[in-house]
Order: sequence, then C-alpha cells, then structure tokens
Amino acid sequence: MIVATVLVPAWNEAAVIGRTLAGLAAAGERLRIVVIANACTDDTAAVARQAAPGAVVLETPVPGKCAALNLGLKYAALDLPVVVLDADLQVTADAVLALAAPLAQGEALAACGEMEVSTTGAARSVQCWARAWALNPYFARGKFGGLFALSPHGVARVFPLPAVTADDEYIRRSFLPAEIARVHGCRFVAEAPRTLAALVRVRKRVLRGNQALTARRPPGEGGRALLRAALRHPSRWPDLAVFAGVALWVRLSLAVERRAAVPHWDRDEATRVPRPLTTP
Repeated sequence: MIVATVLVPAWNEAAVIGRTLAGLAAAGERLRIVVIANACTDDTAAVARQAAPGAVVLETPVPGKCAALNLGLKYAALDLPVVVLDADLQVTADAVLALAAPLAQGEALAACGEMEVSTTGAARSVQCWARAWALNPYFARGKFGGLFALSPHGVARVFPLPAVTADDEYIRRSFLPAEIARVHGCRFVAEAPRTLAALVRVRKRVLRGNQALTARRPPGEGGRALLRAALRHPSRWPDLAVFAGVALWVRLSLAVERRAAVPHWDRDEATRVPRPLTTP
C-alpha cells in the first residue's frame, strides 16, 4: 500500500540519480516515485528508468525545479504525504518512510530530517567552512532543504510553486516553526563542494535566491546567531574565520554580479560522479 509520493526533480543527474533511487528500493510499493527530468541533455531519464523500473519518469523541456515539481505533483497521491528529494542525495527507504510518518498521523504540515555533510575529498578550507556552518542554530530544527515532506494540507498551502530559485527556502518560510516536525529517524547525506571556488559559487546561488524571497526567515537564524553559537566553541574559531571569509567573498561577488551579466545556475559538477551508496 502506498504511504507517500516521492517527487525527484532532476537536471543532468545521470551520474548520481541511480544511487539515490537505489536507496529507495527497499520501500517497495509503499512509495510512489515520480522522477521529473527537466531540460536534461544527458541520460538522466534512462538511468532513472533502469534504476527504478516501477517509478513514473517524466521528461520535460521546461527548465527549473519549481516547474518540475508542479508537473510531478500531477502524478502524486494527493491524499497522502508528498516527499521532495533532490536527485543527488543519499538516503534510505526507512528514512523517507520515517519522514512521512508524522504527516500521515496529522502531527504537522511539514517535516524535515537531519543532514550529514560529507566533506570527503573536499579542500581543507571547505571542511572548515562545513564545520562552522554546522554550528548554525538553524539546524536545531532539522535541515529543511534537499529532502522534506508535506502533508496534503501543506501541499495545498504552497503549490503551485512560483518560479523562484530558493524553492526549498520558499516552502520552509511558508510554515511556522511549530508546523514543521523534526524527524530524528530521517538522516541523509549531502556532499560538500570539492573546492573553495565551487563552494563560493554554490553559496552565491543560495544567497541570490534567498534575497529574492519576500517572506522573512524565522527568528534566531543568520550570521549573528551563528556567531553567538560559535563563540561558545573556541576550538571552532579558526573554522568561523574561514566561514566569515567565504560569506564576505560571496556578498562581494554578488554585488559585482548585479552590475554584470545575468547569473546562471551554479553547482559543483565534481560531486556529480558515480559513488557507492553511503548509509546515513
């Protein structure tokens, strides 16, 4: 019996989507998987069909994660929770099922899990940045991004999604903190960018997208909250210095960008390489 729909938007993720879908295989028919290959120029759709023969695999020439999710929702069981999963994350079927459980029980409108950032193979500066980032009080509520779930009422609140870059953050800010359940039984792995330059590009995309949102983030987050948290951990002060340097670099780069060409979608292609599944 289906207990939730999993929407997997994917843009040129042929190298990693097979691993992501393989992690869901143990759920069997309890999860309806919908992959939306949007504006792909590689074999994302073919790899998805091979990795998950029972999944619905859609192909659309329209780019953008929000457009992909709006399309995929048409194939979801709307009376059940809907899970949104980025195609490059590592997660198990049990973790996804645990994420959907509190929504099926009517305990919340949205749910998020706990993310582990893998810095294997990343530059030392990136490792420093990741350790400092992990001190952000934002994570006390879980990690709403890359993987989250919505109840039917939660879906009705935010869909159809507008064409925003910061889609995950747009959805998170659409709910009060009390409406979002943190599921300790849901852990997933995201890979950090390999180089400092790649990290800056990714953070530019994140900040650019967040600045375009009109809804404010919940209190107790942001640079000042991170600074207060980091000051309680003297051993992390060198990491905080790297974090602050990256933040300054990102803001200066965005200031220059606004006077230059139209930005493009930034991500670290070095993390889009086939790797074995790591159990969170």
